[in-house]
Amino acid sequence: MSDKSVMQRIQALPAWFKSHDSLYLGFLAIGVGVLAGYAALVIRFGIEWVSRIWTGEASWTAAINDIHWSIFILAPSVAGLIVGWINNRWLPVTEERVIPGVIEALAERGGKISAKKTSGEFVANIISVGSGASMGREAPTVALGAALSSLLGQWFNLSEKQMRTLIGCGVAGGIAASFNAPIAGVLFALEVILADYAIATFTPIVMSAVIATVITRAELGNFPMFTIPEFRLVSSWEIPAYVGLGIFCGLLATVIVKGVPAARHMYEKYIAFPMARPAVAGLLLGLCALVIPEIMSIGYGTVDGILLQNVGTNILGEGLPLALFLGILLVAKMLTSIICSGGKFGGGMIGPSVFIGATAGALYGGIVHGMFPTWTESYGAYALVACGAMVAATIQAPMSSILMIFELSNDYHIMVPLMTACVVAALTKRAFGSDSILTEVLTEKGVDTEWSLERSWMRAVPVSRLPWRSVPSVHASAKLKALKDVYISSGKGCVIVTDDADEMIGMVTFADLQSWLLDSSADDLVVAEEVANKQVMTLSEDDSLLDAIDILDRATFEQMPVTDADNPRRVLGIVSRNAVFSTYHKLIVKHGEEHAAKSW
Repeated sequence: MSDKSVMQRIQALPAWFKSHDSLYLGFLAIGVGVLAGYAALVIRFGIEWVSRIWTGEASWTAAINDIHWSIFILAPSVAGLIVGWINNRWLPVTEERVIPGVIEALAERGGKISAKKTSGEFVANIISVGSGASMGREAPTVALGAALSSLLGQWFNLSEKQMRTLIGCGVAGGIAASFNAPIAGVLFALEVILADYAIATFTPIVMSAVIATVITRAELGNFPMFTIPEFRLVSSWEIPAYVGLGIFCGLLATVIVKGVPAARHMYEKYIAFPMARPAVAGLLLGLCALVIPEIMSIGYGTVDGILLQNVGTNILGEGLPLALFLGILLVAKMLTSIICSGGKFGGGMIGPSVFIGATAGALYGGIVHGMFPTWTESYGAYALVACGAMVAATIQAPMSSILMIFELSNDYHIMVPLMTACVVAALTKRAFGSDSILTEVLTEKGVDTEWSLERSWMRAVPVSRLPWRSVPSVHASAKLKALKDVYISSGKGCVIVTDDADEMIGMVTFADLQSWLLDSSADDLVVAEEVANKQVMTLSEDDSLLDAIDILDRATFEQMPVTDADNPRRVLGIVSRNAVFSTYHKLIVKHGEEHAAKSW
């Protein structure tokens, strides 16, 4: 074989990879897994580094008894000022943060996330959580994994369909690395972000989750996030108690999901300067922490203590009954998490959901076990199950939550109560509205997250695939009689009016001609330019089926000119409302059949 032919084969290799979509995405998924794994480590160590600046320890929980009271006020307030500056000077004001921002990018921008937003959000999240914001690190890890995937996809000029899959890989890698739970990471990406279970999507996402998990395990060890003793289902009579726990968690999740936008609106109403809102949130958090410091930052040390049934119950130096302490801690954590989220502090709500779930479960389990000690497990079991139930309800993802807790506990005995509580909690929350903590802000903005997958493939269908028709035209100076003749003889329902360069200056439809058709008195007096409607909405040949549907949804006309991409006044043809929606229906049926075939 000649050197020339070898070089030709090497040069043709990139094109060959791109033509084999599954193989190409598989290789990119490995890269995304590496990026997501190291992104999780950077966020984790970055938060610990900021925490050490304020407390001298890697976590706030570890230093909670040694921190001077002024730090509780100073740290989140100063961090709030910095984050407020980042939010308003560095990040796009119109775009959402963390996981809602990822969903918005998929629904509105074909999955494109800018490098500027990625870097600004990364810095804000580390400063916020490290400085004590009552938020979590999981959502920032997911968002960073998704953003790095998006940047990689843009660099390789991927199609929107490929971009969706690659972002799913980043999301799965982020969750897998955060919780040391690769299966939960895969299900989270499919259930929450993509809503797409096709094999072609599933395979690269699994690869990315596995790679990210391997990287974090190599650095941190193969240890679960929490120290979890073995729990069991004591009696079948305990199942109703777990149903009640699911209802309890679902109601608490409803308060959180509805509380965050209420807090956001309060900030908007009473604090005129957006830059100051995170600082106000930090000040309020610090004041609450003076009473109950366990609410600061992620608080997983407190969750560990609850699961091990080893909880300190002191508040302001006074020992309280366990139930009273847990009740106060539950209310305080819910309130401060809502305050921080509404004030646009960095961080996410998955971590607080785990904390709140553990606290609520311990409170509920302590009461139930006290009433029925021989039929029920101790409160630690209820705390573990409630971690999953609360996450399932707040993010409306029961399957991901079940698998996450199962992977954390590695205990099959917990599965039946866990499945029961997670499903009941998700359904209870859904009874008060379908929005989750990840989608409520998008719904408020008018972003339709329910059909982002359909928007994706509709955006991939070019206008050139729609059936165009030729369109008659007349010169602007043509007499009304000539215009009528062309309109009637063509039978197209419209006529384009052009100038000397054969470029459109307007369009004439039946509505424009209606008052002239039966009146011949002005046939030789009026010219086409006077009759033409000059406010014409057009489609470019580079536009998509989605663009056509969006325009027709807002307008009442039946036909729309398609123009040259380089010259928006040069008409190439005309497309009808019937042609647009007929093509849409044919494609959606075909898409559904292909999706079902791939899933099988």
